[in-house]
Amino acid sequence: MKKKGGRQGAPAQSSPVPPAFNPAFVGLADLKKNLKPSAAEPGPPAPVKPAPPPPTAGDEALFRAEMADVVPLYSKAASRRLKEAPSPRAWPTPQMPDEDIEALRSLADLVSGRAEFDLTHTAEFVEGQTRGLPSTLMEQLRAGRIPFQDHLDLHGLTLTQSEAAVTRFILDSVAKGRRSVLLIHGRGLGSPDGVPVIKHNLENLLLHGPAAKYILAFTTARPVDGGLGASYVLLRG
Repeated sequence: MKKKGGRQGAPAQSSPVPPAFNPAFVGLADLKKNLKPSAAEPGPPAPVKPAPPPPTAGDEALFRAEMADVVPLYSKAASRRLKEAPSPRAWPTPQMPDEDIEALRSLADLVSGRAEFDLTHTAEFVEGQTRGLPSTLMEQLRAGRIPFQDHLDLHGLTLTQSEAAVTRFILDSVAKGRRSVLLIHGRGLGSPDGVPVIKHNLENLLLHGPAAKYILAFTTARPVDGGLGASYVLLRG
């Protein structure tokens, strides 16, 4: 007996079941299997060693490096032309009149103390001045118009004591900046035979003694300042 509805024993065909989710990543596992094994990923880079510093150059090398672009101001040819330039014109030395030369020489002698003395004296009057001293200055000293700034009285001293006292007094006056002093030597009226020993010796002391280079002039004083028993002395400044 045949059954209706088809061949006997064949299974009934069923309709496909739709997937439960979107198969977008289906097959990734198989794709990973087919890929070739890649090399190992590199690690962090090794530290780079700094380059050694260049050797220090010497002073000469540094100087040459700094002056490499310096341009000379002039060439050797210009330097040669400068050396070959004619010498400047020699101007003649002006000649001074003889009287001016003599005046300068006298002034230099006065300042240095080398000037010679001109002497004038009588029995009691005595006067001396360095050669070249202005006559107006000597006139002022003689008239007492140059005030003396200190004085020394030699009465009662021996000849040796007076020489030491005068020398010390003049040197001290020069050191203090004094220009005019008065020496009181007396007239020798009380000396044996009435000879003024200290007065006569004073002239030689002022001309040739240890302090002679500081003496510009000396002259007998006016009566008001001692007259024939005293002398004005003008000192170098």
